[in-house]
Amino acid sequence: MAMHEPLNELLAELRAAIDEAQQTGNREELARLVDELDRRLNEDDDEGVVDDLRDAVDRWEAEHPRLAAAIGRAADALSALGL
Repeated sequence: MAMHEPLNELLAELRAAIDEAQQTGNREELARLVDELDRRLNEDDDEGVVDDLRDAVDRWEAEHPRLAAAIGRAADALSALGL
């Protein structure tokens, strides 16, 4: 499915951010986000994924601007696909 590419890119960004977040105490929350997106990717469960990503942007914008930007790009790409 076409949504796999932006989600795969996002998962790679999130995995990198998890490594960086080890000292900030956010590792578990980032890992949950990666697991949820990975599950959706594997199960083709796209219901509400764009809204969930936009919520994540709000949560991570101040602490992890690079991560928030990657999440925003993925949300935009998925929205353009009609999700």
